[in-house]
Amino acid sequence: MPLVPNAPEEGGGKRRTLLEILIMLLIVGLVGTFAAVAVNAARSRARDATRLSAVSQAQSALEQYFGSANGYPPGSGLPLGDSAQAACLGTGGFKADCSGDADVFLRIVRGTLDTGLKGLVACGTPLRNAFCYTQLKGGDAYAIQFELENALPEAGLAKGINCAAPDGMKAGACQ
Repeated sequence: MPLVPNAPEEGGGKRRTLLEILIMLLIVGLVGTFAAVAVNAARSRARDATRLSAVSQAQSALEQYFGSANGYPPGSGLPLGDSAQAACLGTGGFKADCSGDADVFLRIVRGTLDTGLKGLVACGTPLRNAFCYTQLKGGDAYAIQFELENALPEAGLAKGINCAAPDGMKAGACQ
């Protein structure tokens, strides 16, 4: 055994001290932790982007419906994307099956992604996380209440409850 630490051993290699090994393990652990946090944050933002895309797609279909029917479809606290109530949007409004409708404005109404949500927006029977649609003012307006995991200040949306209406999306509960 060499008398001087880190002196070459008989095989020509360097001897590592316990402290060096612990420091290397600590660094690897920290890098792994930071990577996991970054990946989870990116996944959360991706889920919010998917939610916003689904709400925007529903808004576009609702505007097409309004142009055809001169009003928005009936519904109160309707969970969009529910296979029994609001799987599609056709001339007959939100339904489970639009195959008999003359026009179909949205063949598949996407529901929300539950992952990461705190259950602040719930509707339907039984209550569940959803994009909650309600017709307002006798068909002249609507509100879709939805939840996001993160704030999007550039879009004026908050972490938690937000509202989509004919005039756009805004932070906070629908009025």
